[in-house]
Amino acid sequence: MRVLRVVSTFAVAVLLAAMAASPAYAAVEPGAVLNLSWSAPAASNQVFTTTLTCYPTGGGEEWYMDAEAACGDLTVAGGDFEALPGRLLNCTGVQGWAIRTTASGHWFGQTVSYDELHANWCEARKKLGWVFIF
Repeated sequence: MRVLRVVSTFAVAVLLAAMAASPAYAAVEPGAVLNLSWSAPAASNQVFTTTLTCYPTGGGEEWYMDAEAACGDLTVAGGDFEALPGRLLNCTGVQGWAIRTTASGHWFGQTVSYDELHANWCEARKKLGWVFIF
């Protein structure tokens, strides 16, 4: 049984190496790679950052809340942060520090550059949907 497992593991490794060397299985550039950050400049110097990859979808870190939802919002908006569908939130009475959100990278060949200061975390999430939930 142990010999079979070793032989099987070796066979899979050889197959994967052959596939990686083949042009048909060459890595495909993702459709979008975005470097995202958010911070509360008046509260602290701490900046939270991540990289979001879409098509194929993935967050730069395993703790990214929902990369598929973020990529879905960006797809609806065509990669335009000003056109994100946002979230239905009632921010009346929400207090807190202003939140700065930034994005840079590319969306299907188009350069992305976004920087905005929102009144508070609720207003940021209301406008930006799932993209900055990390």
